[in-house]
Amino acid sequence: MKTTQPKNGITRLLEIAGRKKHLLTLSALLAIIYSLLSLIPYILVYHIIQEMTGNIVHVSQITSYLIQAALAMLLANGLLYASGMSSHIAAFTILYELRVQMAEKLAKLPLGFINNTNSGTLKKIMADDIERLENFIAHSIPDIVKGIALPFCSLIYLFTIDWRLALASCLPMVFLALVIPRMFNKDRRELLTQYHQSIEEMNAGIIEFVRAMPVIKIFGHTAQSFDRYTSKVEGFHEMVNRWIKTSSAPYAVFISFISNATLPVLALGLYLYFSTGISLSVFILFLILGVGYIRPLFSLSSLGSQLSVIDHGVKRLDEVLFSKEQETFGEAELTTDFSIAFDHVAFSYDQQHLVLRQVSFDVPQGSITALVGPSGSGKSTLAQLVARFWDVTQGEIRIGGQPIQSIKPEALMHQISFVFQDSFLFQQSIYENIRMGMDKTEMELIAAAKAAQCHDFIMRLPQGYQTRWGADGIHLSGGEQQRIQLARAILKDAPILILDEATAFSDPENEQLIQQAFSQLIQRKTVLVIAHRLSTITDSDQIVVLDKGSVVGHGQHQELLKSCPLYQTMWDAHMQAKTFALT
Repeated sequence: MKTTQPKNGITRLLEIAGRKKHLLTLSALLAIIYSLLSLIPYILVYHIIQEMTGNIVHVSQITSYLIQAALAMLLANGLLYASGMSSHIAAFTILYELRVQMAEKLAKLPLGFINNTNSGTLKKIMADDIERLENFIAHSIPDIVKGIALPFCSLIYLFTIDWRLALASCLPMVFLALVIPRMFNKDRRELLTQYHQSIEEMNAGIIEFVRAMPVIKIFGHTAQSFDRYTSKVEGFHEMVNRWIKTSSAPYAVFISFISNATLPVLALGLYLYFSTGISLSVFILFLILGVGYIRPLFSLSSLGSQLSVIDHGVKRLDEVLFSKEQETFGEAELTTDFSIAFDHVAFSYDQQHLVLRQVSFDVPQGSITALVGPSGSGKSTLAQLVARFWDVTQGEIRIGGQPIQSIKPEALMHQISFVFQDSFLFQQSIYENIRMGMDKTEMELIAAAKAAQCHDFIMRLPQGYQTRWGADGIHLSGGEQQRIQLARAILKDAPILILDEATAFSDPENEQLIQQAFSQLIQRKTVLVIAHRLSTITDSDQIVVLDKGSVVGHGQHQELLKSCPLYQTMWDAHMQAKTFALT
């Protein structure tokens, strides 16, 4: 994927549409032919009126004109349908390709990019903004062609009939050319940017509100009491009101003028007719065709605002598609050495404020290393750097002696398993939630489930392993979901394992079962453990104590109780919490 600066505006929209250039070219050609054919009935009506106002009326000739007009209308509508089909096929194909490209790009970006981009923004880009392209490609491109071809052909024909009335018919086009650019000035473009930002913020607020619903209900609050949700919805409401107020006056003038575009033709036509300057048939032709050609222009009246909305969405899409991917400086494969080395590692999320400073320690292969420290000390960040959720700002992380940037991303992900404190299940069967696309047999999967202490409760579900999560009211407790996540990790059997607060919110019974699963999971693996409950990591091969992004202690449990004041304080607080009782 190239990371060169993308094009802007209509050029970028046409570049995207050009992915299916042959289909859209066919659609445009058919639209032009449709425009030409759609003029034929008007021209024939003109000849019919001439025939009827003559001295002798030839019925057979009029009948022939009517048949020709009917055939032209049928053929024109058939071509219009074919034009629409071509543009829609192109649009849906491009939408599919863009969504696939977007998904592939997100897979190549640092996982931290996903964590730092709220779900409302990603939803708007992948669903709403890409979907709006369908309207532009499937509808706007054929409409633009018709909106240009039909007036152009109509006016050429009208100038051959009477140049004076043809000039009067051009007045609406002159008005459009002068007024439309003024309707979309810099202030409106800035307002449009604020409008899109407001939508993204509202989407994020709604998603957060839905996720927080259990807590809100527990405390008896309503939607109005959830400040982020309320403020974002009200902000969007105010933004829409501002948009309407700034648009209503110019749009009203525009509609009023276009709706009365027949007046110049009517006034001049009446004068010329009564002064015997034109015939009745010419007068009627201009009243029909001289005003009728405006209809496709009228349909394009909202195209400017639509293109502005679509263009802004494409810019947001390009911000993702042209984001810098994680660089890999080699094609190394991990083989037998899965030791980890942190060498003077420093990291910053914003390139200004360091959250890790000069962190150095080694994790021998097959050992268990625990990371402890106060909240915000950098424990989870350090663990995520191993899997390249982010890349280090300074220093180096090595696995098996190789810098992780020199290891193929696929190879790195294949050798690392994560177990997070937050579990996520897809709306699929429990079987597929454990398998996660891995090439494993059913026997291996069930063995992993048994090792994770989740086989028994799975078998109690209505369809056992084939029970669909989230369907028909089937849900699992937090501890049960964590054991499903453990089963995934056991099934993957990666040599490097990172446990990030995996038992932080488990009840005692589930924690005991999860600890039993851990004993199966960590055998012969290089393990990094992040835990608040210090009693669970006292037997670790080594404990690394972090504070404000720096290593302040390093050793085994008994050593740190003597040498590290922060660890002593944390241990004392942990023991007091265990003996705490209500009096």
